[in-house]
Amino acid sequence: MAIEFQCEHCEKTIRTADELGGRMGKCPHCGHSMYIPLPASEKSEVLELEQVDPEEEAQREQLMARTRQTLHDLLQDRAETEAKENQATDYKETVKGKGKPIDPEDAAMTVEEYVVAMARGSLEEADALAVHLVGNPQVVNPVIAEAMERGFDHPSLRDVPEAVQKGFLRKLAEYLNG
Repeated sequence: MAIEFQCEHCEKTIRTADELGGRMGKCPHCGHSMYIPLPASEKSEVLELEQVDPEEEAQREQLMARTRQTLHDLLQDRAETEAKENQATDYKETVKGKGKPIDPEDAAMTVEEYVVAMARGSLEEADALAVHLVGNPQVVNPVIAEAMERGFDHPSLRDVPEAVQKGFLRKLAEYLNG
């Protein structure tokens, strides 16, 4: 007995040996690769299709609509985030080399305020502080290196692990030197 089925691509009827069922094969007419169905056995039972429940179908459609909306919202949030990051990069490039000169004491205070802002989760404040440091690597890099070694005495940072503080400093250094 042979397996008879239609090509998914060109819809030509194909006939092949039973032992090839369950494998991949190519249509001899168009070359499309497809799954060869298993041969029908005499013992296979015929199943009747169930009726579609209109309420269940409506719920499924609502779920799909919510899923599409969520995906749309996520993609839009991602695009807005990327746009903000690009603006920050553009601003950094504009400011780079044009930053106001800063003395080591002011740099040390600004670096410490940056770490405090990061620890509080005030990312916009931390970013604004980092922008003040742009263009002064000769002053700021030694301040960051010293802070990595000695840490901070700020009361807000007593409960923040040293490794986390150093991570904030590394990110600041990457931002300023990257």
